[in-house]
Amino acid sequence: MKLEGKTCLILYNVASGKPPEEMAEADFESILNERSDTKAVRSSLKELGMNVRTLALRKLTSKFTAQLEEIKPDLIFNLCETLYNHKHKALAEMYVAGWLELLKIPYTGAPPLSLVLALNKMRCKQIARASGLPVAPSILAQVGDMPNLDAITPPFIVKPVREDGSFGITKDSVVKTPKEAEEQIKIIHETYKQAALVEEFIEGREVTVPVFGNPPRVLGIGEIDFSVLSAKEPKIKSYEAKWKSDAPDLNAVFPAEIETTLKNRLEKLALRAFQTLGCRDYARIDFRISENRRPYILEINPNPDFSPEGEFGDSARLQNLTYTDLVKEIVENTLARGNAVDFE
Repeated sequence: MKLEGKTCLILYNVASGKPPEEMAEADFESILNERSDTKAVRSSLKELGMNVRTLALRKLTSKFTAQLEEIKPDLIFNLCETLYNHKHKALAEMYVAGWLELLKIPYTGAPPLSLVLALNKMRCKQIARASGLPVAPSILAQVGDMPNLDAITPPFIVKPVREDGSFGITKDSVVKTPKEAEEQIKIIHETYKQAALVEEFIEGREVTVPVFGNPPRVLGIGEIDFSVLSAKEPKIKSYEAKWKSDAPDLNAVFPAEIETTLKNRLEKLALRAFQTLGCRDYARIDFRISENRRPYILEINPNPDFSPEGEFGDSARLQNLTYTDLVKEIVENTLARGNAVDFE
């Protein structure tokens, strides 16, 4: 497919400490240094000979929509993760994707339904379980309720049901008794004003599987190296471990050293999870592997980090693919899809 001369608008969000009413609608060609993925995609698109515009989006308005229709991009490379500093990241992701659907502009990445299903951890796990995918037993504790936890086996991990990026997950989230779980449930209810998911904690390894393309394929399998954590800390990627600049490096190491049988099993499960949730172009499936070598789906992320220094860049290099190769394939798939509204 000829890409040279086509126009691609890169859409990405800009964080702001201001309330929505004080934010500008959007900034064109601005603040690229805040997002490494935006800079990398922009560079790759230019390498492919495309006309590139960038848009730092804070909120959706009729004025901005009119500006977008004036540009008339052939497609949008959607790297938007939130709007209005929305406290529920993936919910805002869904708004942006739905808006692009209604404008009938081809865009990259997951459709609205996949994004909103992934937002609710319990719903996502229920869908996975109903599709025959392995997930750990769990119970939902609604705000104001304290459930009976006898149906699941400790240790537990307690987390907000509608958060992303490990928000609400700390070293205290893994507990050994129902009483300790109840204390964490109260913290979730009071702090996040939402239900808490109480899940059997799977002791063992954690791996991440980037899935890419149409039809989808596994690029590689990486493993989180928890050896950098102290012996007293639970082997999890907490909020501090993921976001604090001075925290130990818990990025996935590619390739994971996994025997062939288990590797094949993980790849099949990851592809099924990708298709079950209706993901598109790229997604990341995370697993915990129990001590008896049984994999459990930890998370299905339809809009993961797409920076070259992240899992997709690392796994692509295992396949002798450049970052530009990934961008090119995504753009070609998006243009081939066209602008049909996808609410399936």
